Amino acid sequence: MKGKKILVTGGGGFIGTNLVYELIKQGADVKVIELPTKDCKHLPKNVSVIKADINKKIQLKNAFKDVEIVFHLAARTDLNGTSLDDYKTNTSGTKNVIEEAVTSKKLKRIVVYSTQLVTGLFNETRFIDETEQYKTKTIYGQSKIQTERITVSLCNKYKVPYTIIRPTSVYGPYGEEPYKNYFKMVKIGKYFHFGKADNLVSMAYVKNLVNLTILLSDHSKAKNEIFYGTDFHPYTMRQFTNAVATYYDKKIMTVPYPVAFLVAYILGIVKFFGIPVPLYPFRLKNIVMNYCYDIQKSVRLGYNPEFDLTLGIKETLDWYEKNKQL
Repeated sequence: MKGKKILVTGGGGFIGTNLVYELIKQGADVKVIELPTKDCKHLPKNVSVIKADINKKIQLKNAFKDVEIVFHLAARTDLNGTSLDDYKTNTSGTKNVIEEAVTSKKLKRIVVYSTQLVTGLFNETRFIDETEQYKTKTIYGQSKIQTERITVSLCNKYKVPYTIIRPTSVYGPYGEEPYKNYFKMVKIGKYFHFGKADNLVSMAYVKNLVNLTILLSDHSKAKNEIFYGTDFHPYTMRQFTNAVATYYDKKIMTVPYPVAFLVAYILGIVKFFGIPVPLYPFRLKNIVMNYCYDIQKSVRLGYNPEFDLTLGIKETLDWYEKNKQL
Protein backbone atom coordinates (compact mmCIF):
# COMPACT_ATOMS: atom_id res chain seq x y z
CA MET A 1 0.00 0.00 0.00
CA LYS A 2 3.04 2.31 0.14
CA GLY A 3 2.30 5.65 -1.49
CA LYS A 4 -1.21 4.68 -2.63
CA LYS A 5 -4.09 7.08 -2.21
CA ILE A 6 -6.79 5.31 -0.20
CA LEU A 7 -10.27 6.28 0.98
CA VAL A 8 -12.05 4.37 3.74
CA THR A 9 -15.75 4.96 4.38
CA GLY A 10 -16.64 4.19 7.99
CA GLY A 11 -12.96 4.53 8.82
CA GLY A 12 -13.67 5.63 12.37
CA GLY A 13 -15.55 2.47 13.29
CA PHE A 14 -14.30 -0.77 14.81
CA ILE A 15 -12.94 -2.56 11.72
CA GLY A 16 -12.29 0.69 9.87
CA THR A 17 -10.00 1.98 12.61
CA ASN A 18 -7.91 -1.18 12.54
CA LEU A 19 -7.75 -1.02 8.75
CA VAL A 20 -6.67 2.64 8.78
CA TYR A 21 -3.85 1.97 11.25
CA GLU A 22 -2.51 -0.87 9.09
CA LEU A 23 -2.74 1.21 5.89
CA ILE A 24 -0.82 4.05 7.55
CA LYS A 25 1.74 1.55 8.83
CA GLN A 26 2.27 0.37 5.26
CA GLY A 27 2.80 3.93 4.02
CA ALA A 28 -0.52 4.68 2.36
CA ASP A 29 -2.02 8.15 1.97
CA VAL A 30 -5.37 7.71 3.73
CA LYS A 31 -8.61 9.67 3.78
CA VAL A 32 -11.60 8.68 5.88
CA ILE A 33 -15.29 9.47 5.48
CA GLU A 34 -17.22 9.48 8.74
CA LEU A 35 -20.47 10.91 10.03
CA PRO A 36 -20.30 14.47 11.42
CA THR A 37 -21.35 13.08 14.82
CA LYS A 38 -18.55 10.50 14.93
CA ASP A 39 -15.55 11.17 17.17
CA CYS A 40 -12.41 10.34 15.17
CA LYS A 41 -9.78 11.55 17.65
CA HIS A 42 -8.50 8.01 18.03
CA LEU A 43 -7.36 7.88 14.39
CA PRO A 44 -3.74 8.67 13.42
CA LYS A 45 -3.11 12.41 13.10
CA ASN A 46 -1.87 12.08 9.50
CA VAL A 47 -5.26 10.80 8.34
CA SER A 48 -7.57 13.26 6.58
CA VAL A 49 -11.11 12.98 7.99
CA ILE A 50 -14.02 14.07 5.80
CA LYS A 51 -17.19 14.54 7.83
CA ALA A 52 -20.07 13.47 5.59
CA ASP A 53 -23.20 11.33 5.48
CA ILE A 54 -23.00 8.91 2.54
CA ASN A 55 -26.78 9.08 2.24
CA LYS A 56 -26.35 12.71 1.12
CA LYS A 57 -24.54 12.50 -2.18
CA ILE A 58 -23.79 16.20 -2.34
CA GLN A 59 -21.59 15.84 0.76
CA LEU A 60 -19.35 13.38 -1.10
CA LYS A 61 -18.48 15.84 -3.86
CA ASN A 62 -14.71 15.83 -4.59
CA ALA A 63 -14.01 13.41 -1.69
CA PHE A 64 -12.71 10.77 -4.09
CA LYS A 65 -10.37 12.94 -6.18
CA ASP A 66 -7.28 10.93 -7.27
CA VAL A 67 -8.23 7.99 -5.01
CA GLU A 68 -6.83 4.63 -6.18
CA ILE A 69 -8.58 2.19 -3.84
CA VAL A 70 -11.86 2.65 -1.97
CA PHE A 71 -12.65 0.52 1.07
CA HIS A 72 -16.39 0.88 1.64
CA LEU A 73 -17.13 -0.16 5.24
CA ALA A 74 -19.75 2.42 6.24
CA ALA A 75 -23.01 0.65 7.04
CA ARG A 76 -25.80 0.18 9.52
CA THR A 77 -25.08 -3.22 11.06
CA ASP A 78 -27.58 -3.73 13.90
CA LEU A 79 -30.63 -5.99 13.65
CA ASN A 80 -33.12 -3.49 15.09
CA GLY A 81 -34.50 -2.07 11.85
CA THR A 82 -38.09 -2.85 10.86
CA SER A 83 -37.89 -2.13 7.13
CA LEU A 84 -35.32 -1.89 4.33
CA ASP A 85 -35.69 1.88 4.45
CA ASP A 86 -34.07 1.79 7.89
CA TYR A 87 -30.94 0.47 6.18
CA LYS A 88 -30.67 3.02 3.37
CA THR A 89 -27.01 3.54 4.32
CA ASN A 90 -26.40 0.00 3.02
CA THR A 91 -28.40 0.51 -0.18
CA SER A 92 -28.64 4.08 -1.48
CA GLY A 93 -25.54 4.99 0.55
CA THR A 94 -23.53 2.33 -1.28
CA LYS A 95 -24.89 3.59 -4.59
CA ASN A 96 -23.77 7.14 -3.75
CA VAL A 97 -20.28 6.00 -2.75
CA ILE A 98 -19.71 4.03 -5.95
CA GLU A 99 -21.11 6.73 -8.23
CA GLU A 100 -18.81 9.31 -6.65
CA ALA A 101 -15.82 6.95 -6.47
CA VAL A 102 -15.86 6.35 -10.22
CA THR A 103 -15.24 10.06 -10.79
CA SER A 104 -11.63 9.42 -9.77
CA LYS A 105 -9.59 8.89 -12.92
CA LYS A 106 -7.06 6.87 -10.91
CA LEU A 107 -9.54 4.42 -9.36
CA LYS A 108 -8.29 0.82 -9.52
CA ARG A 109 -10.57 -1.08 -7.14
CA ILE A 110 -13.62 -0.74 -4.90
CA VAL A 111 -13.64 -3.10 -1.92
CA VAL A 112 -17.06 -3.44 -0.31
CA TYR A 113 -17.89 -5.07 3.01
CA SER A 114 -20.97 -7.26 3.15
CA THR A 115 -21.82 -9.88 5.81
CA GLN A 116 -22.11 -13.61 6.38
CA LEU A 117 -25.82 -13.01 6.95
CA VAL A 118 -26.55 -12.67 3.22
CA THR A 119 -26.62 -16.47 3.22
CA GLY A 120 -27.95 -16.75 6.75
CA LEU A 121 -26.91 -18.96 9.65
CA PHE A 122 -27.58 -22.60 8.86
CA ASN A 123 -26.70 -24.26 12.17
CA GLU A 124 -24.77 -26.86 10.19
CA THR A 125 -21.16 -28.00 10.39
CA ARG A 126 -20.68 -28.03 6.62
CA PHE A 127 -18.56 -25.20 5.25
CA ILE A 128 -20.52 -22.48 3.48
CA ASP A 129 -18.67 -21.04 0.48
CA GLU A 130 -19.23 -18.13 -1.88
CA THR A 131 -21.43 -20.18 -4.23
CA GLU A 132 -24.19 -20.49 -1.61
CA GLN A 133 -27.46 -18.88 -2.70
CA TYR A 134 -28.78 -15.79 -0.95
CA LYS A 135 -30.91 -16.72 2.04
CA THR A 136 -31.49 -14.54 5.07
CA LYS A 137 -34.04 -14.12 7.86
CA THR A 138 -33.07 -10.56 8.80
CA ILE A 139 -33.82 -7.20 7.24
CA TYR A 140 -30.17 -6.31 7.79
CA GLY A 141 -29.20 -9.36 5.72
CA GLN A 142 -31.64 -8.29 3.01
CA SER A 143 -30.06 -4.83 2.93
CA LYS A 144 -26.61 -6.36 2.47
CA ILE A 145 -27.88 -8.52 -0.38
CA GLN A 146 -28.87 -5.24 -1.98
CA THR A 147 -25.41 -3.85 -1.17
CA GLU A 148 -23.84 -6.70 -3.12
CA ARG A 149 -26.23 -6.39 -6.07
CA ILE A 150 -25.74 -2.63 -6.29
CA THR A 151 -21.96 -3.09 -6.17
CA VAL A 152 -21.92 -5.67 -8.96
CA SER A 153 -24.35 -3.73 -11.15
CA LEU A 154 -22.68 -0.32 -10.86
CA CYS A 155 -19.10 -1.55 -11.04
CA ASN A 156 -19.92 -3.52 -14.18
CA LYS A 157 -21.66 -0.45 -15.59
CA TYR A 158 -18.67 1.81 -14.96
CA LYS A 159 -16.12 -0.94 -15.71
CA VAL A 160 -14.43 -0.62 -12.33
CA PRO A 161 -13.14 -3.81 -10.61
CA TYR A 162 -14.77 -4.65 -7.28
CA THR A 163 -14.08 -7.09 -4.46
CA ILE A 164 -16.79 -8.03 -1.95
CA ILE A 165 -15.79 -9.33 1.49
CA ARG A 166 -18.23 -10.99 3.88
CA PRO A 167 -16.78 -10.80 7.41
CA THR A 168 -17.99 -13.40 9.88
CA SER A 169 -18.13 -12.63 13.61
CA VAL A 170 -15.28 -10.17 14.28
CA TYR A 171 -13.55 -9.30 17.57
CA GLY A 172 -10.52 -7.21 18.43
CA PRO A 173 -9.25 -3.81 19.66
CA TYR A 174 -11.74 -0.92 19.33
CA GLY A 175 -14.61 -3.41 19.28
CA GLU A 176 -17.92 -2.56 20.90
CA GLU A 177 -20.97 -4.78 21.36
CA PRO A 178 -21.65 -7.64 21.44
CA TYR A 179 -18.14 -8.74 22.38
CA LYS A 180 -17.50 -5.95 24.85
CA ASN A 181 -20.30 -7.23 27.07
CA TYR A 182 -19.36 -10.87 26.42
CA PHE A 183 -15.77 -10.30 27.57
CA LYS A 184 -17.01 -8.43 30.62
CA MET A 185 -19.34 -11.30 31.59
CA VAL A 186 -16.44 -13.77 31.40
CA LYS A 187 -14.21 -11.42 33.39
CA ILE A 188 -16.67 -11.07 36.28
CA GLY A 189 -17.57 -14.77 36.29
CA LYS A 190 -21.14 -14.43 35.02
CA TYR A 191 -20.76 -16.35 31.76
CA PHE A 192 -21.60 -20.06 31.52
CA HIS A 193 -21.08 -22.83 29.00
CA PHE A 194 -24.44 -24.13 27.82
CA GLY A 195 -24.37 -27.88 27.45
CA LYS A 196 -21.32 -29.23 25.62
CA ALA A 197 -20.62 -25.83 23.99
CA ASP A 198 -19.04 -27.79 21.14
CA ASN A 199 -20.76 -25.86 18.34
CA LEU A 200 -18.37 -24.60 15.68
CA VAL A 201 -18.14 -20.86 15.03
CA SER A 202 -16.17 -19.03 12.33
CA MET A 203 -14.58 -16.10 14.18
CA ALA A 204 -12.31 -13.44 12.74
CA TYR A 205 -9.66 -11.60 14.71
CA VAL A 206 -9.85 -8.10 13.28
CA LYS A 207 -6.15 -7.93 12.30
CA ASN A 208 -6.48 -11.15 10.30
CA LEU A 209 -9.49 -9.63 8.55
CA VAL A 210 -7.59 -6.41 7.84
CA ASN A 211 -4.65 -8.31 6.36
CA LEU A 212 -7.03 -10.29 4.15
CA THR A 213 -8.79 -7.09 3.07
CA ILE A 214 -5.54 -5.45 1.98
CA LEU A 215 -4.33 -8.61 0.24
CA LEU A 216 -7.52 -8.90 -1.82
CA SER A 217 -7.66 -5.18 -2.64
CA ASP A 218 -4.52 -5.46 -4.74
CA HIS A 219 -4.76 -9.03 -6.06
CA SER A 220 -5.56 -9.48 -9.75
CA LYS A 221 -7.45 -12.73 -9.09
CA ALA A 222 -9.69 -11.03 -6.53
CA LYS A 223 -11.21 -8.73 -9.15
CA ASN A 224 -15.01 -9.03 -9.35
CA GLU A 225 -15.02 -11.82 -6.76
CA ILE A 226 -16.63 -12.48 -3.36
CA PHE A 227 -14.77 -13.79 -0.29
CA TYR A 228 -15.60 -14.71 3.30
CA GLY A 229 -13.45 -13.06 5.95
CA THR A 230 -12.64 -15.29 8.89
CA ASP A 231 -9.78 -17.03 10.69
CA PHE A 232 -8.14 -20.13 9.28
CA HIS A 233 -10.61 -22.54 10.88
CA PRO A 234 -13.68 -22.41 13.15
CA TYR A 235 -13.38 -22.74 16.93
CA THR A 236 -15.79 -24.43 19.29
CA MET A 237 -17.65 -21.98 21.51
CA ARG A 238 -16.07 -23.68 24.52
CA GLN A 239 -12.59 -23.25 23.02
CA PHE A 240 -13.15 -19.56 22.29
CA THR A 241 -14.63 -18.77 25.71
CA ASN A 242 -11.96 -20.74 27.54
CA ALA A 243 -9.30 -18.64 25.80
CA VAL A 244 -10.92 -15.53 27.29
CA ALA A 245 -11.29 -17.20 30.70
CA THR A 246 -7.60 -18.21 30.69
CA TYR A 247 -6.60 -14.57 30.21
CA TYR A 248 -8.52 -13.65 33.37
CA ASP A 249 -7.59 -16.85 35.22
CA LYS A 250 -11.27 -17.82 35.46
CA LYS A 251 -13.02 -21.16 35.24
CA ILE A 252 -16.25 -21.32 33.27
CA MET A 253 -19.06 -23.34 34.81
CA THR A 254 -21.35 -25.50 32.65
CA VAL A 255 -25.15 -25.26 32.75
CA PRO A 256 -27.12 -28.19 31.26
CA TYR A 257 -28.81 -27.05 28.07
CA PRO A 258 -32.40 -27.85 29.22
CA VAL A 259 -31.87 -25.64 32.26
CA ALA A 260 -30.43 -22.84 30.10
CA PHE A 261 -33.40 -23.11 27.72
CA LEU A 262 -35.89 -22.83 30.58
CA VAL A 263 -34.12 -19.80 32.05
CA ALA A 264 -33.90 -18.14 28.63
CA TYR A 265 -37.61 -18.71 28.05
CA ILE A 266 -38.55 -17.16 31.39
CA LEU A 267 -36.23 -14.19 30.89
CA GLY A 268 -37.60 -13.80 27.38
CA ILE A 269 -41.01 -13.08 28.91
CA VAL A 270 -39.39 -10.47 31.16
CA LYS A 271 -37.64 -8.94 28.12
CA PHE A 272 -41.00 -8.66 26.37
CA PHE A 273 -41.95 -6.01 28.94
CA GLY A 274 -38.88 -3.93 28.10
CA ILE A 275 -36.65 -5.05 30.94
CA PRO A 276 -33.01 -5.76 29.91
CA VAL A 277 -31.98 -9.38 30.52
CA PRO A 278 -28.68 -11.22 29.90
CA LEU A 279 -30.26 -14.23 28.21
CA TYR A 280 -33.35 -14.90 26.11
CA PRO A 281 -34.27 -17.56 23.50
CA PHE A 282 -32.86 -15.72 20.44
CA ARG A 283 -29.53 -15.03 22.16
CA LEU A 284 -29.26 -18.60 23.47
CA LYS A 285 -29.96 -19.94 19.98
CA ASN A 286 -27.13 -17.82 18.56
CA ILE A 287 -24.71 -18.87 21.30
CA VAL A 288 -25.18 -22.60 20.62
CA MET A 289 -25.46 -22.35 16.82
CA ASN A 290 -22.96 -23.77 14.32
CA TYR A 291 -21.75 -21.51 11.54
CA CYS A 292 -18.73 -22.45 9.44
CA TYR A 293 -17.47 -20.52 6.43
CA ASP A 294 -14.97 -21.67 3.82
CA ILE A 295 -11.88 -19.51 3.17
CA GLN A 296 -10.06 -21.83 0.76
CA LYS A 297 -10.65 -19.28 -2.01
CA SER A 298 -8.68 -16.72 0.02
CA VAL A 299 -5.99 -19.23 1.01
CA ARG A 300 -5.35 -19.99 -2.67
CA LEU A 301 -4.59 -16.30 -3.18
CA GLY A 302 -2.06 -16.25 -0.34
CA TYR A 303 -4.14 -15.60 2.79
CA ASN A 304 -2.32 -17.00 5.80
CA PRO A 305 -3.85 -15.68 9.07
CA GLU A 306 -0.99 -14.33 11.16
CA PHE A 307 -2.80 -14.32 14.51
CA ASP A 308 -4.00 -17.50 16.21
CA LEU A 309 -6.77 -17.56 18.82
CA THR A 310 -4.47 -17.17 21.84
CA LEU A 311 -2.67 -14.14 20.41
CA GLY A 312 -5.86 -12.57 19.09
CA ILE A 313 -7.58 -12.84 22.46
CA LYS A 314 -4.51 -11.54 24.31
CA GLU A 315 -4.13 -8.46 22.09
CA THR A 316 -7.85 -7.77 22.28
CA LEU A 317 -8.12 -7.99 26.06
CA ASP A 318 -4.84 -6.12 26.56
CA TRP A 319 -6.42 -3.25 24.61
CA TYR A 320 -9.71 -3.41 26.55
CA GLU A 321 -7.89 -3.39 29.88
CA LYS A 322 -5.44 -0.65 28.91
CA ASN A 323 -8.32 1.55 27.79
CA LYS A 324 -10.50 0.64 30.78
CA GLN A 325 -13.29 -0.64 28.54
CA LEU A 326 -14.41 -3.45 30.84
